[in-house]
Amino acid sequence: MTERADLRATAKKYALFFEEVTPERIEDVHELISDDVHFIDPFNDVKGRANFEKVFHKMYEDVQEPRFNILDLAWSGDLCFMRWDFTCKQKLLGNWGVRGLTEVHFDKDAKVCAHYDYWDASRHFYRKLPVVGAMIRWIASRAAI
Repeated sequence: MTERADLRATAKKYALFFEEVTPERIEDVHELISDDVHFIDPFNDVKGRANFEKVFHKMYEDVQEPRFNILDLAWSGDLCFMRWDFTCKQKLLGNWGVRGLTEVHFDKDAKVCAHYDYWDASRHFYRKLPVVGAMIRWIASRAAI
């Protein structure tokens, strides 16, 4: 059985990875994640270490100056929740940011085996896009009280 202290140490290192990641340091996550890690965010649903890394490489292709600020870690048993702010510059959106939450699961070796991001892509991304954003804003206004 994995010690809770091991999980907490991995979670802290994992949070630090996000705060310090650069294109040259993406592979630093290898020691923290399992070979078959499952990653889900509003744009991706991938499995495996190589695909996890591709998500980061794609991020660096799509945006400039991406930055994660980890606000806190919270625990429910062996499940870690990581609350964060993400900011970047994006060609279509300009300066852009979002607050989100990540659900982090660990395997028996205290490695991250699942990373599930939760953030409102409609409000914080799609509504800001030309054409699509206008349609989403209209639909949202029709559904609101």
